[in-house]
This record gives sequence, structure tokens and C-alpha cells, in this order.
Amino acid sequence: MPLRINVPYKEKNEAKSKGAFWDNDLKTWYVPNHKNYNDFIKWIDTEKFNVIAKNPFYIGLNNRVCWKCREIIEVIALASDNFYTYDYIDEDDDENYDKAWFNEDYFSFFSMPDFIDNDSINLINQKFPFYKYGYSNHMKSRYWANHCQKCGALQGDFFNHNEPGGAFSPTSIDECKEITLIKVPSKFDLKINAGYAWCSIEHQILKNAKKINWEDID
Repeated sequence: MPLRINVPYKEKNEAKSKGAFWDNDLKTWYVPNHKNYNDFIKWIDTEKFNVIAKNPFYIGLNNRVCWKCREIIEVIALASDNFYTYDYIDEDDDENYDKAWFNEDYFSFFSMPDFIDNDSINLINQKFPFYKYGYSNHMKSRYWANHCQKCGALQGDFFNHNEPGGAFSPTSIDECKEITLIKVPSKFDLKINAGYAWCSIEHQILKNAKKINWEDID
């Protein structure tokens, strides 16, 4: 799927010459899959997001115990096994602060996102309205997070993603099997500003997690 980009009218010919296309129905410019994102950096809002997840990306679904009311609830996390990260070209060069988009081919859940593009979050909230923008007292910051379906308390991502055995931090095949991966239908790639990490058993998550399609969700 393509990447939506923001091209001012006066720069449309430049974008077109680099290989961007115009979607007349949605009134937006986009970059096809086979193009190098680094050729289009000036039209990608890197101040808002540091990850571009290629379609199809996933929603991970699991259960946890609410820290406040102690009820068993559902929690979700966005994920991908084909995504791009915006990072320094040479981290060891103290004089070079240039950045570029790098392709990552491992599986990762995304944690503590403070930005998710509107198309994606609107789609997600159709099925998971408990995934809301809220303030975490633990992190002293706001991000898109799970909220208890019983009492409404925010369920912090630190426990879900960083504690061994957390909902999205499995340590065994059995824990991988407790996760459901839902393929998300979207015409455009997911744009998100979030944490990402390689997991030592990431191949086991993809192999053993239950997989369903978006339309199969009740």
C-alpha cells in the first residue's frame, strides 16, 4: 500500500517528477511501494511520526488484569513485521546529525504512541473504543493507551510491553499463543510516533499467535 504525503500545490510537479502520484478520489498525493521514502522526506512530517508501518499492519489483542478494579480486560497494541524508522544515519558521528528512513524487517509491537494518523485511529476506534488518548501518571505524559472496559482506568504500556510476560512481552510459546494478531485493512500505510523494539522470540509471535482478519471481529 502507498504512503500518503503532504505536497503543497506549488511543489506538485517536483513531487510528480520523483514518482509521487495523485489520488483524485481522496485528494491526496502518495508514494508507491517501490519508491525510496528518502526521496520524499521534505513532504513527510517527521516532526510528528518516526515510524511508517507498511500495510497490512496488525493490531495485537490480548487480555490482562486491570491494575485498579482487578477485572480481566482486553488490551491492544499496533504492530508490524515490515516498517520504516526515521533515525540517525551514523550514530557514532558526533558531527553528523542527518537522519533517514530505514527499513526494518523484524516484528515489533509499538508502545506509548503519542501520534497515530487520523485514518488509522478512526478505523481502530470502530472496533476498540477503549483505545484512547490519555495521561499516564507513571510516564508523566500523554499517549494513545488502553483503558479498562469496566472502570475506565488507563492501562499503561510499560507493564504491557516492558514487563516479561506482559500482554505484548511474551517469554514463551504458550504466551505467544495467547495473542491474537488482527490484519488491519487500510489503503495507506500507518504513520505513528512510538517506541519499537526487536524481541528475541519475535518469530515465535508471528508463528504461534492466532491470526484473524478485520471482518472476523465481532
